[in-house]
Amino acid sequence: MHADLDKPARLQYWSAAREADERDAIDFDTLDDAVTFAMTQKPGNKTIAWVRTASGETLTPDKLAALWELNRMRQQ
Repeated sequence: MHADLDKPARLQYWSAAREADERDAIDFDTLDDAVTFAMTQKPGNKTIAWVRTASGETLTPDKLAALWELNRMRQQ
């Protein structure tokens, strides 16, 4: 489980061409909410999600997928 799961997080989507705009970042009340959104939504044809945690860690797409799976297993 991630220590920042219940703390604010910022989600940033990147296109496959590695294009992103800071104005398109989405702030969430919790990392859990950001991970859920990242794994279930693809706004504006952006496909690669990265999340910055409250402690400053950057979660790559692989780390987001791992957190998503842990959260799903925890809820079962």
